[in-house]
Amino acid sequence: MKHNHPVRGRKQERDGDGKRDSFRIARRGLIVALLIGASLTGCSAADKGASTADQKSGVAATTSANTELMKKEGADKQADGNSASPAPAAVNPSATPAAADGFDRKVIYKGNLAAEVEDYAKAQKALRELVTASGAYILQFTEDNTASEIGGTFTIKVAAGGFPSLLDGIEKISPTRQRNITGQDVTEEYVDLTSRLKAKEVVEARLLAFMEKATKSDELLAFSAELGKVQEEIERIKGRMRFLDQNVEYSTIELKLYQPKEGALLKGAGTPFGKQIGSTFTKSVDFMVMIFKGLVIFMTALIPVAAIALVIGLPIYFFLRSKSKRRIRQVEAQTPAQASDNQPLEDNAAPVQQAEQQDPEKEK
Repeated sequence: MKHNHPVRGRKQERDGDGKRDSFRIARRGLIVALLIGASLTGCSAADKGASTADQKSGVAATTSANTELMKKEGADKQADGNSASPAPAAVNPSATPAAADGFDRKVIYKGNLAAEVEDYAKAQKALRELVTASGAYILQFTEDNTASEIGGTFTIKVAAGGFPSLLDGIEKISPTRQRNITGQDVTEEYVDLTSRLKAKEVVEARLLAFMEKATKSDELLAFSAELGKVQEEIERIKGRMRFLDQNVEYSTIELKLYQPKEGALLKGAGTPFGKQIGSTFTKSVDFMVMIFKGLVIFMTALIPVAAIALVIGLPIYFFLRSKSKRRIRQVEAQTPAQASDNQPLEDNAAPVQQAEQQDPEKEK
């Protein structure tokens, strides 16, 4: 028979009450956490809704503003189109597509032209007057006068705005046989140079500040050397930017004007046949005379070389010749002596042979 201990029973009751209390506390904490999470979720949803509404209203306002701006620009363009006729298609450096986008582009324009003229002197005079009137200047000029043509090459620098008008003026002087217009966009290079210049200037300012704070001589020397390199790079970048600016502001035109000499001959009666024969004979004689002169000049040029060769070669020749003669004499002197030495041997050998021949006969 089992008996329940009173102390143990009370302890079990206390343990059960503690478990129930902890369960109630955990359940209440879970409910509180769920309520807090729900409230936070509602707040964030409300904030998102408000921000979404603000964005929608902002987009709508921006869209309406852009629409009104586009309508206004369209009306302005239509008014401009009605008031002025469209310009002819031509190269205009001042009106690039980038200008419409509000972007300052850097484009270097260059033209290569070649024109045939009837009178080179008159065409050159007209070209110089046109260049002066256009505010341009001739940077370089070379003139050639060959058997086939007479002409000159002009390198002209003109402001970018006057580039198309100067091309049209050249066409009026004489229609060009060759026309090549090119444009080099250096915007990317210019932007890169600008960024590099700003970075180098920041480094320069830092180095100057470090030099002011430096107290040791070795630190000053190190900062000074590095500062010199940075300043040299800055000057190089600025020089390149100035070069690009000058070439963008002033376009280049290379023009060749030439007058063929064959055209002037075709306009006349032509060269007579007898004159052509005489000219051909004269050219042949001149060619032979030129060959003879060349030979004479060549022989004259060989005289110093031949004199030096004789001065050096004759002693060597005589020395070798005398040496060979002495060798021949020695050989000739040795030959009779050898012959006299061999003769007694032959005389002594003959009796011996005769005695040998007689001995067998005696034995028989």
